[in-house]
Amino acid sequence: MKSATPGLLVLITMFTSCTCNEVKEKLLPSFNVNIPEINLTVPPLPLVTNEEIPVGALKTHINMDSTIKANTAGTFGADAVHFVKVKKMVIKVLNADENNNLSNFESARMRIYSDTSSTEIAVVTFPTTYTDSITVIPTSSPDISPYLRGSNLAYNLFWKNRKTTKKYLKLNVKISIGVQ
Repeated sequence: MKSATPGLLVLITMFTSCTCNEVKEKLLPSFNVNIPEINLTVPPLPLVTNEEIPVGALKTHINMDSTIKANTAGTFGADAVHFVKVKKMVIKVLNADENNNLSNFESARMRIYSDTSSTEIAVVTFPTTYTDSITVIPTSSPDISPYLRGSNLAYNLFWKNRKTTKKYLKLNVKISIGVQ
């Protein structure tokens, strides 16, 4: 009788000692994905208020199933994902100047939502001196996988300014997410 290959023995051991979800978790590699860039324009803010200003409800296209398949050679799809977390966010003002840049803002936050719930994915505190770009690496990030099951990612942005702005600011936001 022919002996089993070592790889087959490892797979058999994994299947007998783990649940199906545990096997997926062990086989699905972790990887980071950049979601499509978000470009938005913030109008001039002639007043400083004590409250946040909603930028509005926005949407961007995302196909998590295709992304996961592309990163796993077609082995896994969106149904194999255990969690998705924001790893990094980069906010850049494309037309910043000395008087109109990210230091005009005190804080910002981003929430993603579905038709039944929402969650905050990032809170940003801006520096008080001139800056045209900031990188945010969340210390804790919720699992956002339930929000990525469809074909569009819906989100809200909120800003609180510390100084007025005199012109429209063109922002580019890049978000990298970690998939497991």
